[in-house]
Order: sequence, then structure tokens, then C-alpha cells
Amino acid sequence: MHFMAGPAGSQSLGPLGLHRTPHSLYMVFLMVLIMMSLVSAQQPKYLRCYRCLLETKELGCLLGSDICLAPAGSSCLTLHIKNSSGTDILVSDCRRKEQMSDCSHTRTSPVFGYWIFSQCCFLDFCNNPQNRVLNLP
Repeated sequence: MHFMAGPAGSQSLGPLGLHRTPHSLYMVFLMVLIMMSLVSAQQPKYLRCYRCLLETKELGCLLGSDICLAPAGSSCLTLHIKNSSGTDILVSDCRRKEQMSDCSHTRTSPVFGYWIFSQCCFLDFCNNPQNRVLNLP
């Protein structure tokens, strides 16, 4: 097999299919992108929530900062524990579908003088301190 220099030489590689390689790679790349977009369009399996067992607005999370996962259809929860002097203690966590009966209502606390306001939200990390300002009172 003889290879010639110049334009005629590059055409002699044609029967080997080497001049079509960039087009084939482009098609494979395009198919991979389409498949990735279809996979990412599916609903996530878990909701990711911010978890903190003891937090104040002034000091931030004091105990148990973490991330919790709840099955799809569940919610993120923030409990505001308040008293008449304006003290606001926060607890953030995940709530499964079966536990969402305590979403969005106010009740008295077992500790005299305090009440609890609970609020649920349904997007990833919607109850973290940065997003809570937009989603919660």
C-alpha cells in the first residue's frame, strides 16, 4: 500500500473510513448528551434537607448540623420554638409523607410560656438558613 503526499494522499485513506471519524465521534457525543439529559430529567429519589437540632438566628446552628434524606414526596421541616419575649429557637429536619400531619400549624409547647410553629417546604435544602428567609416566616 502506497501513501502519497498532498491532497491525493489524504483521499487514499477514504476507503479505511478515517475521514469520517470526527463525524462519528460527534454523533456518539450527541447521543451521550441526550441520554444524560433524559436521566437527569427524572424525578430525584430523595429530598435533601438541612438538619440542625438546636439553632438560633443570632448564633446559627449550635448542635447537629447535617443533611438528611427523605423519600420523594416527603418534606423539609423547620420548627420555630418561641416565647413572648421573642426568643426563637429553631429545629430543622426531614419529614416523611406519613409524618407531615404536623406541617404548617401552631401549638403550645410542653414548656410553659413557649409555643411551636412548624413549617414544611418541598424543595432540596429549602429549610437551610439562606433559603429559609424566602420560604418561612
